[in-house]
Order: sequence, then C-alpha cells, then structure tokens
Amino acid sequence: MSLLNTVPYIRPKPPKKIKPLGSTSPWVWVIEPYFGCNLKCAHCCAGLIEKTSHVEMSKEVWEATWTTINEVSPTVRVDICGIVGEPTLNQNLAEWLPFARKAAPLAQIQITTNGTMLRKGHYTMKQLLDAGANIIYVDQYGPHEVFEKLASESGYPFYQYYDKPADAPSPWTYWGPEMKLIALQDAPHNWPKSRRNANLLGNWYGNLDWKRGAKFGMKPLEEPLTRRCNQPFLYVNVAATGDFLLCCQDGMHVTAGKFGNVLGGAAAFREFWFGEEMQTVRARLRNKDRAGTSYACAKCNITFSRCDFKHWTDEEVGRFWDGSSWREIESGRELPQNFLDGNGQIPLGVVVEKS
Repeated sequence: MSLLNTVPYIRPKPPKKIKPLGSTSPWVWVIEPYFGCNLKCAHCCAGLIEKTSHVEMSKEVWEATWTTINEVSPTVRVDICGIVGEPTLNQNLAEWLPFARKAAPLAQIQITTNGTMLRKGHYTMKQLLDAGANIIYVDQYGPHEVFEKLASESGYPFYQYYDKPADAPSPWTYWGPEMKLIALQDAPHNWPKSRRNANLLGNWYGNLDWKRGAKFGMKPLEEPLTRRCNQPFLYVNVAATGDFLLCCQDGMHVTAGKFGNVLGGAAAFREFWFGEEMQTVRARLRNKDRAGTSYACAKCNITFSRCDFKHWTDEEVGRFWDGSSWREIESGRELPQNFLDGNGQIPLGVVVEKS
C-alpha cells in the first residue's frame, strides 16, 4: 500500500530572475560530483566506465563551480546528477552542500539520484535537504514502499511522480532557494509507455552495450538526424574533473578538454559558453545540421519535446568570443567594440526580469 504524504506542499514566490548574460544566460547547470555509477543499467553507458576510471569531484572544483554559477547565472536551477554517474557516491556531498547554498544563495539545488545510497543509509533525504538541497529527485531502483517510507521519515513533502497531486509543485520549475520537495520517479524499466515513447533515453553519442540496450528498444543510429537541439543553448554541464562538456548526453566525457575547465572561473566560462567551437555547434544545430559535429551530435538520437524551438537570436548565434573580442563565425572578422563593456569583457550587466 502506498504511503501518503502528510506534509503540506509549498509554492514559494520565486526571486526575480537575474541574468548577467541576458537572453543567453543558462537555464540549468548540471554538475557531476562523481564520474561512475554503482549500477550497470542496460539503457546507460555507465556500464562501459571501468571502476579504475571513476573520478570523485574535488573540493576545489566544487567550490569553483558554485562561485562561477553565482557570478554568471545566480537565479538558476542546478541539477546535481552526475551525467550518467551517481552523485551520492561522492562521500562529501552532505558536507559540501552548505558551501553551495552560501556561494549561490538564489540557486535552486536538485539532487537526482538512483536512490541506492539512500536505501543503504549512507545519506538520508532529510540530511541532504537540511544541508542545502531544495529538491531530491529519486529514480526508484527498488519498491515504491521503501522510498515512500524514507521520504516520509524526512519530514518534507513528497509525491510519486506518476501520481502527482494537483497542488504539488513541479521539480522542473524554478521556485528559488526556499523550495523543499521530494519527487519519486520510476526507474526506466518501470516507465509508463508514454514516457518510453517520448524518446527520453539517449544513446550517449553511440556509446552503449547495444545487445543489452536492445531490451529498451535501443539501437545504433543509422544516420545523423536532421533536427535542432536546445541542450547546448540552455544547459551547462560540468564533469567531475571540472571540464565543461558539450551536453547532457556526453556520459563518456567525449568532449572533455574541448571547452576548458570551471577552475578558470567566470572568464573560462565565457570562453566556453561563447567560444568558437560551442557557437559553431549551436549554429549547426540552428540549421538542423547534426552531421557537422561528427564527434557528438551526428551520433546522438535525442529529440526532446522542444528541441526544434529556436533559442537565442541569429546575431547571438552568429558570433563567438575569442577571449578579448567578438568575431563573426563565418568570416572570423572582429566585430565592433560596442559588444564589449568598458573593460573589454563580455557585458555582465545585471538584467532583472519583471515579475
């Protein structure tokens, strides 16, 4: 029998959005506290990661990440989820969360976990929420009753994702730093048919044990898709090493080293987010050209529901930042200095959205 939530849901008034980068500000940061997983799911590339290749994020990278988040996109959702890794394998997670809460006080912090370390008692939901997390999103690898009991014991509101009460808030909305919520999701092998059909299982740039993946209907992509993709326009992905990755489908860190490292702070972020390679990829995706990015997009099968929506203006997509000036992607010519602030940097003037 399902255990019902008895704690009232809260819907805090979100802070006004602060966008230092204007319309090009990230919507979500994805942080990988641990590269590697304790499960070997057939639909995931984590099974290809050897134990000897596992990486636990360092405190230095953790602190640089949150400091940078607050400087370039303070009112943002942050998903601590590990790309394909399991974040709760990082033994310092609860200890480090207070720094994250203090360094990025307006961020909404979500931990997306397979729940195994919660079942084992290595962490509790209450511990993580008390330490600074706003949302615990659990893929229930185990009986619903077990996770409902753990959620109930936390004293925080919870619900089963596919039995969501009408008054319950969504974890995918920015509510701000006052939100507290536990969302219990089904593991992919228990997904309803509607979710399976939504093409939410990525192929990790073609990195998968296809024989095992076949039970989820997964197979190699025969040719590149001719669809846009919104991920590189909206999401910042930080690997356990601190490397910026192209997108959430880079579970095997194929793009590590191409885009710089968060240890370089806001300047390194700018050179990644607006750099020539990232902008070139975006320009291709704007034109439905996945084939042009042979190391990633050409091999990717993801078509999220809003992937064809255009983000950023053509002008914003058509230029890149070389560390000191803006240049056109097509010609490489330097653009007028009115794109820069008085210090020769990309403008970081605070933009506050109206309520």
